[in-house]
Amino acid sequence: MKKAFIFAAILLTLMAPLASSESGQALIENAGSFDSKAVTFRGEVIGVMMRGDFAWVNIIDNGYAIGVWCRAENAKKVSFVGDYSHVGDTVEVAGTFHMACAEHGGDLDIHAENFTIVALGREVDRSTSLPLAALSVVLAAVAIFITFYLWRIRKERAKILPWPSY
Repeated sequence: MKKAFIFAAILLTLMAPLASSESGQALIENAGSFDSKAVTFRGEVIGVMMRGDFAWVNIIDNGYAIGVWCRAENAKKVSFVGDYSHVGDTVEVAGTFHMACAEHGGDLDIHAENFTIVALGREVDRSTSLPLAALSVVLAAVAIFITFYLWRIRKERAKILPWPSY
């Protein structure tokens, strides 16, 4: 029993660094302290670009985006990429962080060794608001009316006093 407890304690101690993931803000603002170290990063997929057997996957976390270099088969597992109409898949990436990657022209990136999809993305319902659409039409009509009204006033003034007057 005592051996099992010690084994479990050692296992949990060793797994603790793997369980915590770094935030995008911490990685970008303190890039020097993470350079060439193993990190775990979690966020929403906002872009995928295939490059042969590898792929770039852009992941955003609280407004901070980081490019992840991973195997193409991992990138092909992504089902939703975040944009206006979609929430991208949430992924967790474990790999080596590079502040200025020599292989990729000095870019800040993560070379993924483990790429896991934590949650699937989804479509976002962006239905049109009828009151907002009606307000837009009314404001456009008012703007057109004012434009023609001011144009007519200017035309009438030109008849009374042609510009320039000497």
